[in-house]
Amino acid sequence: TTAARRMAAVRCLPVLLLLWGESGAAFNAVVRPLSHGSSSTISAVPAPLPRAKAPSALVRGVGEGRNLPAPSGINELAEQTQAAIVVAILISVAVGSAVIGGPVFDSLRGTSTFEWSRSTWPVLGVIYLAAGVAHFTELEGFENITPPNGAWGFWWTPFSPRANVLWTGAVEIFGGAWMLLGAGAPLLGVTLPASLGPVTSDAALTLFLLTAAVTPANIYALTHGANFPLDLETPPKAHAVRLSFQSVLLAMLWDLAQPTLLDAQINLGLM
Repeated sequence: TTAARRMAAVRCLPVLLLLWGESGAAFNAVVRPLSHGSSSTISAVPAPLPRAKAPSALVRGVGEGRNLPAPSGINELAEQTQAAIVVAILISVAVGSAVIGGPVFDSLRGTSTFEWSRSTWPVLGVIYLAAGVAHFTELEGFENITPPNGAWGFWWTPFSPRANVLWTGAVEIFGGAWMLLGAGAPLLGVTLPASLGPVTSDAALTLFLLTAAVTPANIYALTHGANFPLDLETPPKAHAVRLSFQSVLLAMLWDLAQPTLLDAQINLGLM
Protein backbone atom coordinates (compact mmCIF):
# COMPACT_ATOMS: atom_id res chain seq x y z
CA THR A 1 0.00 0.00 0.00
CA THR A 2 0.97 3.61 -0.32
CA ALA A 3 1.27 4.11 3.43
CA ALA A 4 3.56 1.09 3.72
CA ARG A 5 5.81 2.43 1.00
CA ARG A 6 6.07 5.79 2.74
CA MET A 7 7.01 4.12 5.99
CA ALA A 8 9.76 2.08 4.23
CA ALA A 9 11.18 5.28 2.64
CA VAL A 10 11.27 6.99 6.02
CA ARG A 11 13.10 4.03 7.52
CA CYS A 12 15.70 4.08 4.68
CA LEU A 13 16.32 7.85 5.05
CA PRO A 14 18.97 7.52 7.80
CA VAL A 15 20.87 4.98 5.69
CA LEU A 16 20.77 7.27 2.67
CA LEU A 17 22.01 10.22 4.76
CA LEU A 18 24.82 8.07 6.14
CA LEU A 19 25.88 7.01 2.66
CA TRP A 20 25.73 10.62 1.48
CA GLY A 21 27.93 11.73 4.35
CA GLU A 22 30.52 9.04 3.66
CA SER A 23 30.62 9.83 -0.05
CA GLY A 24 30.99 13.55 0.71
CA ALA A 25 33.87 12.85 3.05
CA ALA A 26 35.50 10.72 0.40
CA PHE A 27 34.96 13.46 -2.17
CA ASN A 28 36.58 16.06 0.13
CA ALA A 29 39.50 13.74 0.81
CA VAL A 30 40.26 13.66 -2.90
CA VAL A 31 39.32 17.13 -4.08
CA ARG A 32 40.49 19.33 -1.15
CA PRO A 33 44.20 18.36 -1.43
CA LEU A 34 44.00 19.16 -5.12
CA SER A 35 42.59 22.60 -4.42
CA HIS A 36 45.17 23.32 -1.68
CA GLY A 37 48.22 22.00 -3.49
CA SER A 38 48.92 18.36 -2.65
CA SER A 39 52.63 17.70 -3.03
CA SER A 40 52.02 14.34 -4.68
CA THR A 41 49.75 15.85 -7.29
CA ILE A 42 51.55 19.18 -7.87
CA SER A 43 54.88 17.52 -8.32
CA ALA A 44 53.58 16.02 -11.53
CA VAL A 45 53.01 19.51 -12.97
CA PRO A 46 56.32 21.16 -13.95
CA ALA A 47 56.87 24.65 -12.56
CA PRO A 48 57.67 27.37 -15.11
CA LEU A 49 61.41 27.91 -15.48
CA PRO A 50 62.74 31.32 -14.36
CA ARG A 51 63.58 33.59 -17.23
CA ALA A 52 67.35 33.83 -17.65
CA LYS A 53 68.83 37.29 -17.24
CA ALA A 54 70.68 38.66 -20.21
CA PRO A 55 74.41 38.95 -19.48
CA SER A 56 75.51 42.54 -18.95
CA ALA A 57 77.92 43.85 -21.55
CA LEU A 58 81.52 44.38 -20.46
CA VAL A 59 82.75 47.95 -20.34
CA ARG A 60 86.35 48.41 -21.37
CA GLY A 61 88.46 49.54 -18.46
CA VAL A 62 85.93 48.62 -15.76
CA GLY A 63 85.98 45.38 -13.74
CA GLU A 64 86.34 42.37 -16.01
CA GLY A 65 86.43 44.82 -18.90
CA ARG A 66 90.01 45.59 -17.91
CA ASN A 67 90.91 42.32 -19.65
CA LEU A 68 89.59 43.66 -22.95
CA PRO A 69 92.21 45.17 -25.27
CA ALA A 70 93.40 48.40 -23.64
CA PRO A 71 94.08 51.58 -25.62
CA SER A 72 97.81 51.05 -24.96
CA GLY A 73 97.62 47.47 -26.25
CA ILE A 74 99.97 46.30 -23.50
CA ASN A 75 97.55 43.85 -21.88
CA GLU A 76 97.29 41.99 -25.19
CA LEU A 77 100.98 41.07 -25.07
CA ALA A 78 102.42 37.92 -23.54
CA GLU A 79 102.70 38.07 -19.76
CA GLN A 80 106.50 37.95 -19.94
CA THR A 81 106.47 41.01 -22.18
CA GLN A 82 104.01 42.79 -19.90
CA ALA A 83 106.22 42.05 -16.90
CA ALA A 84 109.28 43.40 -18.72
CA ILE A 85 107.42 46.61 -19.60
CA VAL A 86 106.24 47.10 -16.01
CA VAL A 87 109.75 46.55 -14.60
CA ALA A 88 111.16 48.97 -17.19
CA ILE A 89 108.63 51.63 -16.17
CA LEU A 90 109.44 51.16 -12.48
CA ILE A 91 113.17 51.48 -13.18
CA SER A 92 112.53 54.59 -15.27
CA VAL A 93 110.52 56.19 -12.46
CA ALA A 94 113.26 55.37 -9.94
CA VAL A 95 116.07 56.68 -12.15
CA GLY A 96 114.06 59.79 -12.96
CA SER A 97 113.50 60.46 -9.25
CA ALA A 98 117.21 60.05 -8.52
CA VAL A 99 118.24 62.39 -11.34
CA ILE A 100 115.69 65.07 -10.45
CA GLY A 101 116.29 64.84 -6.71
CA GLY A 102 120.06 64.79 -7.20
CA PRO A 103 121.78 66.69 -10.02
CA VAL A 104 118.74 68.74 -11.07
CA PHE A 105 117.83 70.00 -7.61
CA ASP A 106 121.49 70.50 -6.69
CA SER A 107 121.99 72.73 -9.72
CA LEU A 108 119.03 74.86 -8.66
CA ARG A 109 119.61 74.85 -4.93
CA GLY A 110 120.42 78.27 -3.50
CA THR A 111 118.56 80.20 -6.16
CA SER A 112 115.68 82.36 -4.99
CA THR A 113 113.25 80.66 -7.36
CA PHE A 114 114.08 77.17 -6.12
CA GLU A 115 114.07 78.14 -2.43
CA TRP A 116 110.73 79.90 -2.76
CA SER A 117 109.31 76.94 -4.65
CA ARG A 118 110.60 74.47 -2.06
CA SER A 119 108.92 76.42 0.74
CA THR A 120 105.56 75.70 -0.90
CA TRP A 121 106.08 71.95 -1.25
CA PRO A 122 104.38 71.10 2.06
CA VAL A 123 101.15 72.19 0.36
CA LEU A 124 101.32 68.69 -1.10
CA GLY A 125 99.81 67.69 2.23
CA VAL A 126 96.49 69.12 1.07
CA ILE A 127 96.60 67.01 -2.09
CA TYR A 128 97.45 63.83 -0.20
CA LEU A 129 94.82 64.52 2.45
CA ALA A 130 92.14 65.03 -0.20
CA ALA A 131 93.31 61.95 -2.11
CA GLY A 132 93.19 59.89 1.07
CA VAL A 133 89.60 60.91 1.72
CA ALA A 134 88.76 60.08 -1.91
CA HIS A 135 89.99 56.54 -1.32
CA PHE A 136 86.89 56.09 0.82
CA THR A 137 84.40 58.23 -1.09
CA GLU A 138 85.50 56.88 -4.50
CA LEU A 139 86.35 53.39 -3.32
CA GLU A 140 85.17 51.58 -6.44
CA GLY A 141 87.16 53.85 -8.73
CA PHE A 142 90.42 53.39 -6.81
CA GLU A 143 89.78 49.67 -6.54
CA ASN A 144 89.37 49.56 -10.31
CA ILE A 145 92.92 50.85 -10.94
CA THR A 146 94.52 48.69 -8.23
CA PRO A 147 96.24 45.70 -9.85
CA PRO A 148 94.80 42.36 -8.69
CA ASN A 149 97.01 39.43 -7.84
CA GLY A 150 98.27 37.81 -11.02
CA ALA A 151 98.44 41.05 -13.03
CA TRP A 152 101.30 41.04 -15.55
CA GLY A 153 101.93 37.43 -14.60
CA PHE A 154 103.83 38.22 -11.41
CA TRP A 155 102.02 40.79 -9.27
CA TRP A 156 101.04 39.67 -5.78
CA THR A 157 100.16 41.32 -2.46
CA PRO A 158 98.79 39.69 0.71
CA PHE A 159 95.68 41.88 0.53
CA SER A 160 92.74 42.28 -1.81
CA PRO A 161 92.59 45.36 -4.08
CA ARG A 162 89.89 46.85 -1.81
CA ALA A 163 92.01 46.34 1.31
CA ASN A 164 94.97 47.97 -0.45
CA VAL A 165 92.81 50.97 -1.34
CA LEU A 166 91.64 51.34 2.26
CA TRP A 167 95.01 51.13 3.98
CA THR A 168 96.75 53.40 1.47
CA GLY A 169 93.92 55.90 1.88
CA ALA A 170 94.39 55.89 5.65
CA VAL A 171 98.14 56.46 5.27
CA GLU A 172 97.55 59.30 2.83
CA ILE A 173 95.20 61.01 5.26
CA PHE A 174 97.69 60.65 8.10
CA GLY A 175 100.69 61.74 6.02
CA GLY A 176 98.91 64.70 4.49
CA ALA A 177 97.54 65.91 7.83
CA TRP A 178 100.94 65.42 9.52
CA MET A 179 102.68 67.43 6.83
CA LEU A 180 100.15 70.25 7.13
CA LEU A 181 100.62 70.23 10.91
CA GLY A 182 104.38 70.54 10.59
CA ALA A 183 104.21 73.30 7.99
CA GLY A 184 101.23 75.17 9.41
CA ALA A 185 102.17 75.30 13.10
CA PRO A 186 105.02 77.84 12.66
CA LEU A 187 102.80 80.00 10.47
CA LEU A 188 100.27 80.11 13.30
CA GLY A 189 102.94 80.86 15.89
CA VAL A 190 102.60 77.40 17.46
CA THR A 191 105.72 75.60 18.67
CA LEU A 192 105.41 71.85 18.39
CA PRO A 193 107.01 69.67 21.08
CA ALA A 194 110.55 68.64 20.27
CA SER A 195 109.60 65.06 21.05
CA LEU A 196 107.60 64.98 17.82
CA GLY A 197 110.79 65.38 15.83
CA PRO A 198 110.87 66.90 12.34
CA VAL A 199 107.15 66.61 11.67
CA THR A 200 107.15 67.83 8.07
CA SER A 201 110.14 65.68 7.22
CA ASP A 202 108.63 62.59 8.85
CA ALA A 203 105.43 63.13 6.89
CA ALA A 204 107.42 63.57 3.67
CA LEU A 205 109.22 60.27 4.18
CA THR A 206 105.91 58.53 4.93
CA LEU A 207 104.35 59.92 1.77
CA PHE A 208 107.47 59.07 -0.25
CA LEU A 209 107.20 55.42 0.73
CA LEU A 210 103.46 55.45 0.10
CA THR A 211 103.86 57.04 -3.34
CA ALA A 212 106.41 54.41 -4.29
CA ALA A 213 104.03 51.68 -3.08
CA VAL A 214 101.06 52.90 -5.14
CA THR A 215 103.02 53.53 -8.35
CA PRO A 216 101.97 50.10 -9.71
CA ALA A 217 98.37 51.34 -9.69
CA ASN A 218 99.32 54.12 -12.11
CA ILE A 219 101.12 51.56 -14.28
CA TYR A 220 98.10 49.23 -14.22
CA ALA A 221 95.86 52.07 -15.40
CA LEU A 222 98.18 52.39 -18.42
CA THR A 223 98.66 48.72 -19.23
CA HIS A 224 95.03 47.66 -18.79
CA GLY A 225 93.23 50.92 -19.55
CA ALA A 226 91.66 50.88 -16.07
CA ASN A 227 89.25 53.79 -15.69
CA PHE A 228 89.25 56.29 -12.88
CA PRO A 229 86.60 57.58 -12.46
CA LEU A 230 84.77 54.54 -13.75
CA ASP A 231 83.08 56.47 -16.57
CA LEU A 232 86.26 58.19 -17.77
CA GLU A 233 88.67 56.55 -20.21
CA THR A 234 92.11 58.18 -20.04
CA PRO A 235 94.31 58.03 -23.16
CA PRO A 236 97.75 56.37 -22.89
CA LYS A 237 99.59 59.70 -23.37
CA ALA A 238 97.92 61.11 -20.25
CA HIS A 239 99.00 58.03 -18.28
CA ALA A 240 102.56 58.52 -19.53
CA VAL A 241 102.55 62.13 -18.36
CA ARG A 242 101.19 61.06 -14.97
CA LEU A 243 103.97 58.49 -14.58
CA SER A 244 106.57 61.09 -15.54
CA PHE A 245 105.26 63.39 -12.83
CA GLN A 246 105.62 60.48 -10.41
CA SER A 247 109.39 60.93 -10.59
CA VAL A 248 109.07 64.65 -9.80
CA LEU A 249 106.76 63.95 -6.87
CA LEU A 250 109.06 61.30 -5.41
CA ALA A 251 112.05 63.64 -5.79
CA MET A 252 110.26 66.45 -3.96
CA LEU A 253 109.21 64.20 -1.08
CA TRP A 254 112.71 62.71 -0.81
CA ASP A 255 114.21 66.18 -0.59
CA LEU A 256 111.75 67.22 2.12
CA ALA A 257 112.54 64.02 4.05
CA GLN A 258 116.28 64.76 4.43
CA PRO A 259 116.11 65.83 8.12
CA THR A 260 114.44 62.53 9.03
CA LEU A 261 116.96 60.56 7.00
CA LEU A 262 119.80 62.46 8.67
CA ASP A 263 118.38 61.67 12.12
CA ALA A 264 118.12 58.02 11.18
CA GLN A 265 121.75 57.90 10.08
CA ILE A 266 122.87 59.51 13.33
CA ASN A 267 120.72 57.19 15.47
CA LEU A 268 122.04 54.16 13.61
CA GLY A 269 125.64 55.30 14.08
CA LEU A 270 126.19 55.72 10.36
CA MET A 271 127.48 59.29 10.83
